[in-house]
This record gives sequence, C-alpha cells and structure tokens, in this order.
Amino acid sequence: MNDFAGMEELLQDFLQESSEMLSDVDSKLLSLEQSPNDSGLLNDIFRGFHTIKGGAGFLNATELVTLCHLTENIFDRLRNGQLHVDAEIMDSILAATSEIRHMFSALNQGVQPNPAPAELTATLQAVLEGQPVPQAKTLAPPSAPEAPSALAAPKPDWNALFQALTGTPGPPPSSVASTPTVSAAPVPATASEAAQDAPTPHPAPVEIDEARLKASAFGRRASDIPGNNAPSGGRREESVKENTIRVDTDRLDQVLNLSGEIGLTKNRLTQLRTDILLGAADTNTLRALDEAVNQLDMLVVSLQNSVMKTRMQPIGRLFKKFPRLARDLARQLGKEVELVLSGEETEIDKTMIEDLNDPLVHLIRNAVDHGVEDPPQRSAAGKPVRSTVQLQARQIGDHINITIADDGKGMSPEVIRSKAIEKGLISPEVASSLDDSQCLELIFLPGFSTKDQISSVSGRGVGMDVVKTNIKKLNGTVSIHSEPGKGTELTISLPLTLAILPVLLVRLGGQSFAVPLSMVREIISIQQENLQHVGGKANIVLRGEVLPLVSLAHMIGWEESGASEVGVLMHVENHSFILSVDGFDGHDDVVIKSMDTFRPKGVAGVTMSSDGEIVLILDIKELLGIAPTNG
Repeated sequence: MNDFAGMEELLQDFLQESSEMLSDVDSKLLSLEQSPNDSGLLNDIFRGFHTIKGGAGFLNATELVTLCHLTENIFDRLRNGQLHVDAEIMDSILAATSEIRHMFSALNQGVQPNPAPAELTATLQAVLEGQPVPQAKTLAPPSAPEAPSALAAPKPDWNALFQALTGTPGPPPSSVASTPTVSAAPVPATASEAAQDAPTPHPAPVEIDEARLKASAFGRRASDIPGNNAPSGGRREESVKENTIRVDTDRLDQVLNLSGEIGLTKNRLTQLRTDILLGAADTNTLRALDEAVNQLDMLVVSLQNSVMKTRMQPIGRLFKKFPRLARDLARQLGKEVELVLSGEETEIDKTMIEDLNDPLVHLIRNAVDHGVEDPPQRSAAGKPVRSTVQLQARQIGDHINITIADDGKGMSPEVIRSKAIEKGLISPEVASSLDDSQCLELIFLPGFSTKDQISSVSGRGVGMDVVKTNIKKLNGTVSIHSEPGKGTELTISLPLTLAILPVLLVRLGGQSFAVPLSMVREIISIQQENLQHVGGKANIVLRGEVLPLVSLAHMIGWEESGASEVGVLMHVENHSFILSVDGFDGHDDVVIKSMDTFRPKGVAGVTMSSDGEIVLILDIKELLGIAPTNG
C-alpha cells in the first residue's frame, strides 16, 4: 500500500471494525463469566482477538499484535480445558481489552502504540502458565462527565442579535428594558475537585498525513508525541467521536427514488410556469399547478423523513458498553451486580447516542454505588445477594424513553430533604413546602450528595446536575421514582431526533419567535376583565385553575406595547402558565441551526421561516429560570 489515500482508508476501516469487534468481545466476556463452560462463547472471543491481531499485523502494529497474541493463547488454553475462567483471570483479560483500546487511540493518531505495561504483560503471562495471578490494580471506572460551567451566560442583547442575524435593527434602544437575570448554579468547591470528576475531552478525529504514513508504516510510537509520555498507570482511555455512519442500503434506495420523483415534479412545475407566463390561466392549468405543488409537498416531506431515518441507529450500540462498566465498578466496591439490557433495537438519532453516553455512565454508576446494597445488607433484608440493574429503551409515540432501575435500598424523601438543608442548597422554609416527589428532585441540585465521604466513585455532588443539564441540551426530561427498600427508577424521555422541531410561531411587534410545540397546550383569548392580580402579578382563571400570565416582551426585556389579547397556554415540566404575545404566524416543522459561538441565554437556536425571515427558537425553560427543585 504505497498510496496515501489507500493506507488511510485501510487504517480507518480497521479502527472502526476492530472497535466494534472489541466491544462485542467485551460483552461476550461478561457472558462467559456467567457461563464459563460455554464453548461457543470461548470460540467467538478467540476469533475476535485473532481477527484484530491479523489486521494489526497488516498495519505493522507490532505491540498490538503481541498483546492480542498473548491474550489469544490464554483463550486457546481455556478452549482446551487447560485453564478455567475465574474472576481474577477475567480481570486480567478485561485489562488487556482496555489496553487494546489505548493502542487503537494511538493508531488513530497515526503512530505506533507503546508496548503494553510490564505489569499487565506479567499478569497475562502468569495466567497463561497457570501460575497464581499477581494482585492486579482494580480497574478504574470511567470518570464522571464535566460539570457545566457555573458562569452565568450573558444577558441576551436582542438588538445586537437581530442586527447580527438579519442585518436589521431591533426595537428602538429606548424600548429595551433590563432583562431578568437567572441565578447561576453554584460551582464545585474547588477547580481541582471538578477536574477530578471531569472526563477526558473527546478529541476530534486526527488527519493522518502522507509523511506520517510513510515513516516505517506508522514508525513513531505514542510516546514520541508531546504529552503522550505519561506513565502507563495514569493513562486514561480516549474516545474519538465518530463522523461516519452505517446506513441500510434500502433506506438509501428510498432516498434515491424520492429524489427522482421530486425531479420529475420539478420538471412538471417548470412546464406549468412556462405555460402560465405564456398566458395560460385556464382552470385546467391552475388545477394542474395546484396538484403539482401538493405532490411536491408530499414528496419533500417523505424525503425529509427518509433522510432522517438514515441518521437513526440502534441504541444497543451504546448500551453494550455498560455491562463492562457495571461489572468493573461492582468488583471495585465488592458488590455483585448484573446489568440487564432490553430494547437495544430501539432506534434513536446518532448524535443523541453520542451525547447520551456521559449521562448514562453517571446513572449506572449511581445505581451500582448508591442504589444497590452490599451483599451482607441484601442478605439481611431478605434479597438475593446478586442485585439487578435494568437498562431499558422503548419508543413511545415520537419520543424515546430510557429507564435505569435498580432493586436496591431506594431513597427516602426525608433524608434527601435534610441533606439539602444541611448543605445549604435550600432553606428550611422551602424544604417544608415540598412534597415527596419534589424532594426526590432535589438530587438534581448542583452540589447535592448523600455521601459524607468523598471517594474515587462519588461524593463530590457534581453528578446528577450534570445528567439533568446534558439531557436538557437534548430537549429531554428526567423523572425519578423511588421506594425505600425496593429500589429506584429514573426515566429519560427524549425526542426521536434533534434535527427537526415542531414549533408554534408567535409574533411580538414585527418579529416572529418560535416556541416548541410540545410545550403548547392551547391558544386562548385574554379578556382584560378576567385578569386577577395577586401580589402585583397578573393571573387568569382557566377552567377553575389559577394560571400566571407571563409576557413574552417582559421575558426578553422588550418594552410592552400594550395589553395583549391573545395568549398561549404552555406547560413546561411542572409549570403551567399563559404566555401573552401580539399574534401568531402559524406552526411549522423547522430545521434547527445551532448557535455554538454566540448563544444568548434564552435562545435554543435559529431557523428560517417559509418567507425567508430569520426566526429565533426560544428556550422557554431558560427564560423562566425554572429552579431544579421544580424540574
């Protein structure tokens, strides 16, 4: 392979296929630990290591070949009955798969991986020779995701934003009022504590240049790269965000067929346009035009849906990583835990699969660490020594629900209430007004932890608030249900895709705004005589329920032009209120464009209306400043 493009393509194909194969090997290793005499599993795992070794040999990745060969020899003896699977041998083999992933990371940077740590090699050699396995270091579980920055986002400067996006000024400067501020989340105690709980950043895929490839077929080693010469014991596994996706050819065929039909309809519209320009305005021509436009509309919707389906991937690709996580953490804590997966075939947007990793890592770690009891405690409570944690996905309508449930000790609302008061997160007066469900929601407050001692696993209080924040970024919600002595269940609800969002277009002055249609319950007429003022704030009684009236102009800091006569009944998590606006511009399914470099608080993204107008998609929850205690 002297051609650069060919070698680069070979390397990337090897990394993608081998990474998937290694994940499959990890899953089968955990099954083998439960069924150590399953010859089928032994043969499958042996073939996995053998296949990875063959690809690595073609790329001259000598150290990877050596490690795979040593592990492969162990499985050869396991197949022949010369060795028998036990927890210590499994720890050693799983440590080898972790080291193989480190080597994949080095190859992805275009360099030869370093040799496996001497301690690991000695352990594997001892296993192979049937000698007592040296005491291996406990496998460290993945670190917790990084806590969100506690620095408050700048107040939205709506005039500057409109000028930047549309090239037109917003309301006159004199009409702009100060924007209500939203309280920022408290920061961890120290920066070092947050850093210890934060994960290794996900690096972008590294381009491999021709000079690097020609240097003895990846002749450099990982230690030659600045910053890569840390001791092996301190290495952390890096994951590279995938920029490719595997798509069923049937779905691509459907996209191709729809594209062809759209082309035919376009030709028909072009002909009709020519006829009309030449003076044809009879009934038949206009009817044909109407039919062609309707046909194009139907085809575009179908094409849009088909393209979205190409982004859908089975969530099992993510789920299969977690049995290993649960097993390693349980071993570290001296517990017996089985992670049961279901619904792996459920499909979800690929980008959400990647962003779900950190929240699910947190929840599974919490279930194993906080949720399930130690074996003696379970025995005393009359429970099986081996605890069960369930991870399930299922589609409900246009949403995906992911449930993490354990059969552990559950959570006491009173204990959570007391801990929140003790840590100064809420006042005793506020705490006394919360019901049991709201008390459980306190675990999502930044800084909340029920543990008095900080460990490598938990206790810093930067976990569940991160889960809440990350799920919110995916337009999702998290709910919790727990019974003391029986267990805890957390449910994440997510839209099927992030790319398309149904919205209601509301008007304020001459500007349109979009609010998520999922929050809208109905449109109502506001009669001034029906307003009631309590504590200086306007409320409306709707079907016996007193609902606050919230002005959109006030939320974004604009001066109100007068009394509004139309409103939107909205439900945001546990809050219902009437949003007063000047009018409506209909509803639509819009394509969201993110604002990564400049996103004022209260703006979720931007889109374009059917008439070409720039429309801001509002983040209503952020504008309201909903406290975590309420969702």
